[in-house]
Amino acid sequence: MLEYLDLPFEQSCLEFYKNDRAFNSISSEQVRSPIFTQGLDRWHNYEPWLGPLKAALGPVLDAYPEAPEIQLSSGAS
Repeated sequence: MLEYLDLPFEQSCLEFYKNDRAFNSISSEQVRSPIFTQGLDRWHNYEPWLGPLKAALGPVLDAYPEAPEIQLSSGAS
């Protein structure tokens, strides 16, 4: 995202929870915490029901996280 916005990388982007600035929000406790990673594999509990979604995603799912090349037909015969 930083590259797209033509902004320089700063380590503080990855350590946002170490910022000492005042933050007034209901979720201020969450803002002061590192990204929650304990639930990353919970999707496996639902895998038996993900077949139709996997089929619909097709090559996108196989190529993740890279986007697959899209073959566009010209429509001309």
